[in-house]
Amino acid sequence: MADSLEERLLRHLKSPGYTPQDASGIARGMGICSTERPALRALLREWEEAGKVVKLRQSRYTLRAPGGESALTGRITQLPGGKLLFIPDAAAQEALRPQFGEGARLEFLVRSHRSLGAMDGDRVRAGLRLAPAPGFRRRSRGRRPAPADLQPEARVEEILERRCGQWVGTYRSIGRYGMMLGDGRSSPERVRLLEAPPHGLLAGMSIVVAPQDYPRGNMEATGRVLQVLGWPQEAGVGITTIIHKYGLASEFPAEVLAETQKPAETIDEAELAQREDWRERCVITIDPATARDFDDAIALRTLPSGAWELAVHIADVAHYVRAGSALDREAERRGNSTYLPDRVLPMLPPRLCDDLCSLREGEDRLTCLCLMEINAQGKIYKSRFARAVIRSRRRLDYAAALSVLEGRGSTGDAGIDTMLLSAHRLASLLRRKRLEQGALELDIPTLRVLVDEQGRPNGIETEQSDISHQLIEEFMLAANETVARALREHMLPAIYRIHEEPDPAKLHEFSLTVKSYGIPCGTLDSREELRRVMEAIRGQKDEQVLRFALLRSMMRARYAPKPLGHYGLAKGDYCHFTSPIRRYADLVVHRCFARLCGAKNIPLPRAAQQEAIAEHISETERNSAMAEQEAQRLLLTEYMKQQCESDNPRPWQAVITACWPQGLAIELPELRLKGFISGAELPPGSRWFHERHANRWSSTDGRRLLPGDSLSVIPLRVDMESSFIDCRMAPAH
Repeated sequence: MADSLEERLLRHLKSPGYTPQDASGIARGMGICSTERPALRALLREWEEAGKVVKLRQSRYTLRAPGGESALTGRITQLPGGKLLFIPDAAAQEALRPQFGEGARLEFLVRSHRSLGAMDGDRVRAGLRLAPAPGFRRRSRGRRPAPADLQPEARVEEILERRCGQWVGTYRSIGRYGMMLGDGRSSPERVRLLEAPPHGLLAGMSIVVAPQDYPRGNMEATGRVLQVLGWPQEAGVGITTIIHKYGLASEFPAEVLAETQKPAETIDEAELAQREDWRERCVITIDPATARDFDDAIALRTLPSGAWELAVHIADVAHYVRAGSALDREAERRGNSTYLPDRVLPMLPPRLCDDLCSLREGEDRLTCLCLMEINAQGKIYKSRFARAVIRSRRRLDYAAALSVLEGRGSTGDAGIDTMLLSAHRLASLLRRKRLEQGALELDIPTLRVLVDEQGRPNGIETEQSDISHQLIEEFMLAANETVARALREHMLPAIYRIHEEPDPAKLHEFSLTVKSYGIPCGTLDSREELRRVMEAIRGQKDEQVLRFALLRSMMRARYAPKPLGHYGLAKGDYCHFTSPIRRYADLVVHRCFARLCGAKNIPLPRAAQQEAIAEHISETERNSAMAEQEAQRLLLTEYMKQQCESDNPRPWQAVITACWPQGLAIELPELRLKGFISGAELPPGSRWFHERHANRWSSTDGRRLLPGDSLSVIPLRVDMESSFIDCRMAPAH
């Protein structure tokens, strides 16, 4: 008896050599005659609707992987407008690349009725299907969408892990026990409370709620009050709310703290005997003045050949944090330290990060050494790795180092002064060579909100990257690249830092922004053209605005088990090796580094573990970055509110980004906040009017205001929710 069409099709799709084909290709591969082709097409449509096959782009079909749509795992991201996207894990993206192309952006829309109630940051299992694009409209009954009208979408099949096991919001006394009002992203907009509220809880207070039922379709979210944080306007409550909102850990478990007590203050002689002794050499640290942990140190000398020998010493955290220990599990869970304006949530307990692993002046400390020999052209032609012990000769801050480099002062040690000047020459050479090779110069001033003892903002500090910062940065980049290259050449499993090429659509959008400021700009499809534009905006009054616009067009750097290259740094091999106190990625790399130094008893992660660790720490880094940005924005907004209420508010520099009939849209580059100047707040003395055709505001006395113009503004009002500032122009002096 002849096989049925269904059996023949299934056998063909399962054949080892099968690659996704359209219906015609499948028919040819099966040897089907023309009379059977309509039945084949009908069967493929039936199987697609039943979820048995997946229809890819160009109408190609493939059998759904074992496990159904659940074969793809990834995370849900919610955009500011509320739209949900499914972003597959790295392994899933690798599998999808042949189907969607190398340059495709693998982000898939998730419609709310297919989300299973998944929220921002949740890890899910999902499947892909082709569906009409949001703008598609059927012109007649029964019209099937053309291939151009279709786009891949994701359907959530299972929620594997919630980003955070608690919700944070504001209490309202609505209904029997009250409601929690959330932000609609990290927590539902409304959560019905199932128990009587704690004594003293009043409407308007911030609370933490344990989820009972997650929102799904018409089902409401429910929960129970875990903790009352207090009034939002009270000092410290805002930051505490952010800590809970992002699920950050502020305390260490008892078993973790117990492990930190085991290592002795003094280093065992047997351990010292196994290490290179650098205690008598000139090794120094250079860090911010407020730093409490010092995890990198440098030493430099000139060789008889005229080349440089650069030693980069990094605290040997892996010696104290053994793989699989409670300390290690907690460090992996946190992924990294989180730096909030009024506190630090460290990856490791204080006894390690502030004491045993901190390269403090005059104290013996264990290190991992990357020793590089660099010729007059800035090429690292030889490298060596070792486990060492050092005794830092001097702890310098950036200001002290800069004083020596600019010839304004001295450290009091002629050897250190000479080494600093030589280090500056080498760092300048390395920086020049790196930029010539195509690295992008994306230095952005560091904005820091200063707080008082109660955690209230009392000032703003902007730190520029000067030559003392660049000196350390270049040496750390060189060490990271050298270690990454060695790990790849020795085929050791490691975690690499990668930065993929930017999305062409976002670069095109950036090019339009640049042109709107009157700067010539091509298609930006080459690194050289991008560098040319960066040179063109250097020194411009709107340089910071454009630099931020470029950063927004870049892909987010992440971790991966393969050296896929770093676009921004123009490096093929790159890893994080130089900050094991605050990043788990560096700690993993240090264990691989130990193998380069000959150690054989240190367990290394298997391939599956590498993939999972890379995914996890990429996510914790993103989570910490969002918490840091929100905390900074909160305190900035509070500070600007104080300015608005002040009798003598400080003027701020702003850049006009758009001219609307209602007024001027502005951006305050120093604060990285957006604002608005109403047409009614423009300077008096003449009549102002909006010229729609010219996209500008003009006055009867000939003054004009255009996008890209800089002006000084005085804050009037601040919206605490959006951080949006209403301003007026400062009077001219």
